[in-house]
Amino acid sequence: MNQHRHKPSAYETQVLEEIRAWRNPPESVFSWASQKVSESWNAVTDLAHKIPGMEWAMENVVTGVLELTNEITQDSVWTEAVLKDFHQRGHLINDLPDIHGLDLAHIDEVMFGLDRKYVGLASAEGVATGAAGAAGIVPDLVALVAINLRASGEMATYCGFDITDPAERVFALEILDLVARPGNNTKSVTLAPAVRTASRVARQHGTQILEQVGVGNVIEGIVRRLGMNLTEKKLAQMVPVTGALLGGGLNYLYTTKVCRTASYLYRERVLEAKYGAQFVARVDDN
Repeated sequence: MNQHRHKPSAYETQVLEEIRAWRNPPESVFSWASQKVSESWNAVTDLAHKIPGMEWAMENVVTGVLELTNEITQDSVWTEAVLKDFHQRGHLINDLPDIHGLDLAHIDEVMFGLDRKYVGLASAEGVATGAAGAAGIVPDLVALVAINLRASGEMATYCGFDITDPAERVFALEILDLVARPGNNTKSVTLAPAVRTASRVARQHGTQILEQVGVGNVIEGIVRRLGMNLTEKKLAQMVPVTGALLGGGLNYLYTTKVCRTASYLYRERVLEAKYGAQFVARVDDN
């Protein structure tokens, strides 16, 4: 089926404009305050870094567990369940690519509420393990990554992308990695082009690149950065009094940004799959 012959709906055009605004957010008191909060976390993290044994834990324990978490989390997103959700709403699709033939409004309707579900799970889990101090860092970190990988993978599936594809696994993991990088602020436009470039390369060259460097090596590199960056933030829970607050707050902010980033990027890819790169190119050029 040639999906490029259709014109975008008013809703899809509106979403495209929302993506434009998301990539180019205006300066605001909120963004300034969010950056200050991030700077405060970084300052506390610097102190927590001095705790004996934590560097070893970051390198040897957390990274290994995150690698395992990536595998088991993405495998837990079932295509059949997603297709069933579409069927229950009257959309007779047979496979994931068929989703790209639907109006984006229908896709959004089916996956409505996913972000709230995962943000709630991550926040509750962060408060509980944050109060446990040092003993809670590793399980909290593993749970946080598992929740966010599940969120990213499920959004991908609802948008018609097969998360069992190695390139899609890398894409989902990169979203988590980029959101976790130090110095990141609320200007998501600094994240999106990097993720989108990686996605474009993966689609153009597919498994060729992944086979050359090895899927395991690609994932390991991303996981290592992700594990280090998130562990640095979680070390702030070692500082007296602030642990539970930072645990729940960090999980909330991180998961919110992951869900928002994944939502915009996967929906943008749906529009590109339907109407071609030229339709969405004006978003990237801003």
